[in-house]
Amino acid sequence: MKCLPLVLVAVSSGAFAQTPERPFQPFHLPQLIEGKTFNLDLHPDRKVFWKGSKGTPTMGYNRESFWGPTLVFKKGETIRLNVKNSLKEPTTTHWHGLHIPAIMDGGPHQMVDPGKTWSPTFRVANNAGTYWYHPHAHESTQNQLTSGAGGLIIIRDDQEAKLKLPRTYGVDDIPLSLTSRRFKLDDKFSFEGDNDKYGDYLLVNGVMDPQITLPGQWVRLRILNAEVERGYILGFSDNRTYYQIATDGGLVDRPVPLKRMKLMVGERTEILVNLADVRPGKHVDLMAFNSNQPFGFPGGEPGTAPPNGGYLNNIDFRILRINGGKKTAKAVASLPKTLTLNVFPKLSAVKQERSLLITADNPGEPFGFDEKLFAMDRVDHVVRLGDTEKWTVKNNRIFGHSFHIHDIQFKIVSRSDGPVEPYEQGWKDTLYVPRDESVSFIARFDDFASNTDAFMYHCHMANHEDGGLMGQFLVVNDPTVGATKFRPKMKHAASDELLRFARETTGRAAPTFDGKDADGRALNLASLAKTKPVVLFFIESQCPCTKEATVMLNRLQACLKDVRIVGVINGNAAVAKAWMKATKPQFSVLPDPGLQVVSAYGAKSAATFTLVAPGGRIAKTYVGYGREMLVDLASRVAGFTGRNAKIPNFADAPKELVVGCPFPK
Repeated sequence: MKCLPLVLVAVSSGAFAQTPERPFQPFHLPQLIEGKTFNLDLHPDRKVFWKGSKGTPTMGYNRESFWGPTLVFKKGETIRLNVKNSLKEPTTTHWHGLHIPAIMDGGPHQMVDPGKTWSPTFRVANNAGTYWYHPHAHESTQNQLTSGAGGLIIIRDDQEAKLKLPRTYGVDDIPLSLTSRRFKLDDKFSFEGDNDKYGDYLLVNGVMDPQITLPGQWVRLRILNAEVERGYILGFSDNRTYYQIATDGGLVDRPVPLKRMKLMVGERTEILVNLADVRPGKHVDLMAFNSNQPFGFPGGEPGTAPPNGGYLNNIDFRILRINGGKKTAKAVASLPKTLTLNVFPKLSAVKQERSLLITADNPGEPFGFDEKLFAMDRVDHVVRLGDTEKWTVKNNRIFGHSFHIHDIQFKIVSRSDGPVEPYEQGWKDTLYVPRDESVSFIARFDDFASNTDAFMYHCHMANHEDGGLMGQFLVVNDPTVGATKFRPKMKHAASDELLRFARETTGRAAPTFDGKDADGRALNLASLAKTKPVVLFFIESQCPCTKEATVMLNRLQACLKDVRIVGVINGNAAVAKAWMKATKPQFSVLPDPGLQVVSAYGAKSAATFTLVAPGGRIAKTYVGYGREMLVDLASRVAGFTGRNAKIPNFADAPKELVVGCPFPK
């Protein structure tokens, strides 16, 4: 892959010297949209990033050629967003950090097809702060973010409005969305998934080498790390002190003095910096002090070549040149001593503790949570509405990750590698987990419950998210009761491969399993099949055919009482219970969220049946169900249970073989 070379030269301070090929470019201020109804149009576009370029294919919202407008919401108001997809591919738009119902969240389940418009509406419940929106389509998030799809959200509330803070957009209140890109020789973005995790050129609001003139007074910077993977350590070229006033979820109690802070992918911070000494004709640079970071820091890898190298890796580099300007007439004269009084959930209120382990066996393999890659139809956790929970995210030894959870803002309570940093003491929805370390947070899951619509948690490094480092959770009124959404019924072929698989399994020893059904009762195949036949019914949780097949199996169980039927479902106990509520089986259901039992038996699709003879050998496998198949299954079961056993009537079963939905890979 041939890419555009970097033309900057490092200087002793760690910043970069300009060359004639790379002059400063004017800062870009995204348009501001206020109101209660917002129209967003995500469209393909083209942008010239430097003089002489042929232009780069991009994506943007609302006539922006890269990135999108800044939206302003008011806490307590009900708003409507009309999101039109003018791309030639499906997308979503997720409202990152917002506390809203899952169906409005814009995660991978709320897909918007090309030419369609999605119109969520919700009441703004978050505190004043800086949030953002971006695509969240599974396995294409990185590509669409790389192309430029995204934008900032500013929420205002009465508490923040009373404070003497800079808030004149574009004058003393400046949005900064930080990212970087690698370009090919034809000026197109380089995009090879995980091989393009780091860009060679820094972009601020979509501009390379930006400079801005700011007034010589207290100025507010709203900073978002919108990278694919790179982290930033923020500071100023003259090492001046700046003050954090807000984290991901809003104001901190009092300004936090800093010279350096980490800002990882998806995190936001608001800082105040006093530029009174930066008079016209002078300048100061906002910097990333990223050199000499420990192994595992995203962007600290050595070298310049893909997949892990980049020209900005492991060096200090300039983010923004700030030129001194004249003081405004209504300049904020001093730093507020207090900002708000946050009330965080207490450890004593915790009702449930959960642990997530980031797993991958070797470098280069996809990351997952708890040995599982993301599956759209698998619910990984079920949370009771109103509960306060403690979650601990434990990383492996391979690389650092940026963990983000939807729905809630949380409080970080501990880090295994030391104290929680001063700049992490406020409300958060994203946190950094270094390699071989763990981080714990507590949160209360309020307001929004659904038995069908899930929230996500994932690494916000888009290459890791697309690769499977994502899970989902339901917030429900009663964790023991859920609901199942069945897909529209589709016809799947009984292929030669499936039929051959069914023939080849006959006579083999049945793989054993030892677990508990959805109600907590022990299920052990060796014990079940010791003296009686066992029918294993493989269930894909959203497959509509399994509901119809369950009616037939209930009939078989009622007529042939000596047979033991066990459903094996690709989900946890909550998914199993939800499916059971919808289908009313008269047999046990074994949760199999990791597909260990499904894989052991080689089942490729739902409505696969395996008859295990007494003693533990496979008598026959059926890939699908139908009238003749059910009669054959019942006859074989009857042969094991007694000659006078009555064969059920399956006259109402489908005449042709019905094959269920494939199991997700």
